[in-house]
Amino acid sequence: MATTTSFNLNKSPSHLLHRAQQIAANHSASALKAAGVTLRQFSVLAALSGNEGVSQSDLVNATGIDRSTLADMVARMEQAGLIKRVASKTDARAKSVSLMAKGRKALEKAQPAVDAADAALFDAMPKTKQDALLSGLTKLVDDAEAPAPTAKATAEPAPVIVPKAKAKAKPKAKAKPKAKAKAASESKPVIKSKPAPKAKAKPAAKKKK
Repeated sequence: MATTTSFNLNKSPSHLLHRAQQIAANHSASALKAAGVTLRQFSVLAALSGNEGVSQSDLVNATGIDRSTLADMVARMEQAGLIKRVASKTDARAKSVSLMAKGRKALEKAQPAVDAADAALFDAMPKTKQDALLSGLTKLVDDAEAPAPTAKATAEPAPVIVPKAKAKAKPKAKAKPKAKAKAASESKPVIKSKPAPKAKAKPAAKKKK
């Protein structure tokens, strides 16, 4: 029977990050409750501070809250008078989000407690490790949210096949003309002898009577 290896939570980065987030939330819970906002709503208010008129897509990128959840949050925060939405001047399909006076007051009331919660996470480590942790977390988030590179064809181009040069056929050796008989030019002409004329028979002598 196969044995399962026990999982060590104390060596799991994801578990430790979750625990650290819980600790930070507990530190700021009372201040957030007094300001009338949740930790996620505080993130939206903080993202809007100094960035008036950003789109909901921009808020998704800034806060890391998924699109559907953020849309629901923004609607409720608008009803509560914390923010306002107006049609975007550059995109008819989008809306620009800005802070209302109530939302700005809630942000100012909760921010000191959230700052204190962040500081509490670093109290147990030296300054050099604090910087390393912050740098590592920043890189982790930046790498995770970086847009994927445009897919490009990575296939190597097909090699160009250069046709082999056809070997030129060697010209056939011209047959040497057969030596013509030089008898006609070199040998003496054959003189055909004419047949001797036949002797005409003499007429027989007539007998005398």
